[in-house]
Amino acid sequence: MTTRISLDDLDHRIIDRLGHDARVSNREIGREFDLTEGTIRSRLKRLLDNKVIRVAAVTNANRLRNPILAYLWIEADSAADIERVAASLAELPEIGFVATTLGRADVLAMTLVENGNELTDFLHQTVDKIPGIRRVRYSLGQNFIKHDYRWCSLVD
Repeated sequence: MTTRISLDDLDHRIIDRLGHDARVSNREIGREFDLTEGTIRSRLKRLLDNKVIRVAAVTNANRLRNPILAYLWIEADSAADIERVAASLAELPEIGFVATTLGRADVLAMTLVENGNELTDFLHQTVDKIPGIRRVRYSLGQNFIKHDYRWCSLVD
């Protein structure tokens, strides 16, 4: 069971500050907020311990040689297959995002590829072999305009 904690204005300010530069020191944040380093350290510990935040490196996809973000819209054979299909996709190292959805498809998965051949091979040699998948449609992200990496579901 996930423990929910209340966040106050200071927590939100700390999270926002780290979202701009996670390498900033507790001392520097304390100076900016007119607080002690110890106050910032204890707040960060609470946020980290309760899995409100996680500090991680984020790859800038715009710096890759030829990034193509592929959205895979997946229809399952039946409603009973949806969770199993989603779990199977989530196990693939090439897939960076998986969610069950309502509407256009049963599952949305996202992967980053370098060219159309790589995507085609991945779809036919890996995704199509997952039991319970009826159809895969895909859309390709052409340009990265905005992605706010500061908001996501933390998964273990």
